[in-house]
Order: sequence, then structure tokens, then C-alpha cells
Amino acid sequence: MLLKHPYRECPSKRRLQRIIVGHDLKNGGRAALESALALARRSDAATRLVHVIEPRADALHFARPKCRRVSIEERVTQSGADIERIVQSQHDCRRRMDYEVRVGNPFFELVLAACAWHADLVVIGAPSSHFTHLFGTTAERLVRKSSAPVLVTARKLNPLAKRFLVPTDFSPGARQAAEVGIDLAKNFGGQIFFLHVFDPTPWYTNPWDEESVSLAAVPELSADDVQNDWASFLRSLPASSVPWQSRTEEGCPSDAIVKYSEAVGSDLIIMGTGRRSVLEHMLLGRIAETVVRRSSSPVLTIGPEGLPFSFR
Repeated sequence: MLLKHPYRECPSKRRLQRIIVGHDLKNGGRAALESALALARRSDAATRLVHVIEPRADALHFARPKCRRVSIEERVTQSGADIERIVQSQHDCRRRMDYEVRVGNPFFELVLAACAWHADLVVIGAPSSHFTHLFGTTAERLVRKSSAPVLVTARKLNPLAKRFLVPTDFSPGARQAAEVGIDLAKNFGGQIFFLHVFDPTPWYTNPWDEESVSLAAVPELSADDVQNDWASFLRSLPASSVPWQSRTEEGCPSDAIVKYSEAVGSDLIIMGTGRRSVLEHMLLGRIAETVVRRSSSPVLTIGPEGLPFSFR
């Protein structure tokens, strides 16, 4: 016999209660921790520091497994002591802060830690501008794959942040990110800067063969063409609860976002992200990941499969 249960609608958000901080014991980790605490104090969230040791430096000792094991154990012990001193120094959050040291790939271990702890947010330092990797830095890979929202901190989040930049392409993911931005602005007593960037010369205006010649007649976009999109997008948001302004620009989206963020002095950028295969990522790149790599402001990304957080 089948039992029927009443249907319950899943909440669109959940309260910010658990924050994972990827701490590298360097300046990036310190900025990530201070940013996490700025949010934790407003939501009474618990914080867990995660330091990951990469065993690559010990890979040369494959012929001497005992030496390799002792080396990792010593590194774990030392890192654990360093992380514990950091926790002890945070007197106001000491009772709600935990830590762990893991061994492995930082990206995988942070994802596993976030899943195991049911984290509502992952915070990590921004990638070095000089670092290059086929699949991106740890921060960029988290932005691409993490189911939880990810905050990447080039500098620490201002505890009194007032200016929140929300780029949008009017997609459901952008709307989700905008709702988080509005909630943040309301909690901090700040304002929202909405930004839409379009490329006035899309690829289909350049014919490659006879069959695509007719596509060349498609007119170029202009700011007036997105007015209806703006109206629909803003109507779907509780934007009346905070001061806001909107702006439309043309050009490369990542360049325009970084430039506008600097112009308005944004304290935080909130963006939605999409999903692409590794091949698509290599060929097309990612706007959110590019902004994370180039922005001097902290960047909060909300994935399409993740559940956004709120302070209520």
C-alpha cells in the first residue's frame, strides 16, 4: 500500500547558519576569515576553518613511504596548531568556530567539507593574478562547481558595507543573485547598483557562409532594446525595500563589471553563475570567474543548483 504525503514546497532560501572558510594560513586566508566573520556576526552563524595540505611536495618520496607519512603528519600537526591559534584569537566568535586540517586537493576537500557540514556559504581568498592553471584556481573552480554560494575575497568584506553591485543578464540565476543582494543591502543598510552589459555586435552579425548571410541583417542591440527586460526583472524583485539604481552598458561583460565596480566603489559584487563543461569553459571562458580573478572587491557567486542564503 502506498502512503501519500502532502506536498510541501521547498523554501527558496535558507538562513545563513554555517560558513566554511578555506584558510591558507596566508593573507588570503585572513581576508576570507574576516569577511566570513562580518557575515557571521550579523546572522549568528557558526564558522569552520578548513586548511588543506597538498601532498605534492612529498610525492618524490614514493620509495620511502614511512618518510612520506611522517612528513605529512608533521605538516598536519603544525598546521593544526597554527589554525588553533587563529581560532583562539577570535574571542567574540570562539564558541561558534571550529577547524579541521585535510590532506588532498584543495578544491575537492573544500567541496567535501562544505557538503559534509551542510554549509550555507564557502569563503575563500582571491586567486593570485600571476597563477595560471588549465582548470583554473581553487577559487575559480569553486565558483564553477560548488553547490553552496561562494564568496571570493580579494580584500576583506567591510563590516559596514553599503554599496552592493548586482550584474544581471535577466536570467533566473541573475534574479536569484539579485534577491541575495537585496537581502544583504537591507541587512547592512546599504544600496543596490544593478548593471546589465550587452555586446552590441554579437557573433551572428558576421556571416561565415552563404547560409548565414541572412542572419547578418539582424540589427545591433541598443540600450533601448532591454527596457522591457529591465521592467520585468525589477517587477519580480522586492527592490522597494532598499535604495537602488540601474544601468545599462555595452561592451565585454567582465570588463564592464570590473570597471563599474571600481567607479561606484562597490563593497561587494553579487553574481549568478551558470554551468558549462570543461571544453566549453576552455573555449568560451566564464564571466563570473573572470570577475573573480580581476576584481579588487569581494565577489559572491550564486550557482544555479545552490540554495541562496538569507539573514532571516
